[in-house]
Amino acid sequence: MNPSPPLRRVFLALALLVLLAQAWTSLSGGIQRIPESRTIARRVQTVAEIACGLLSLLGVVSTFRGRRWLRWIQWCWVGSVTLVAGPSSVVWGRAGPLRGLLVSGAALLAALGVLWLWRVGTRGGTSDSGGMMGRLPG
Repeated sequence: MNPSPPLRRVFLALALLVLLAQAWTSLSGGIQRIPESRTIARRVQTVAEIACGLLSLLGVVSTFRGRRWLRWIQWCWVGSVTLVAGPSSVVWGRAGPLRGLLVSGAALLAALGVLWLWRVGTRGGTSDSGGMMGRLPG
């Protein structure tokens, strides 16, 4: 599929909105959970959630600057979303391991969908160092 430039911009805007929402919920949720993280599992999950939020922000920034790192950041983001979702439901929500695996699988599918929008939206960037700045309107 080779969508037109306006459609690619819509895809990119949707992906960036999801990344910003992910950053906000992960960072705010992780920071709020720090005082409640009394067990090792909860501490690890809280740190992973904050890292996921930081990767989301880094992904937004690298979309426009430092494109040579973008692919690596994108795959790390997919991994972090997948690895945070399942254990979170087990550690904080008291779900069983099977439900945690199902949640991780659903998160992986959702993250791959966002990744597709993100990658199609960034096709046609100007350079490794300049990113999409030369391609955006305004």
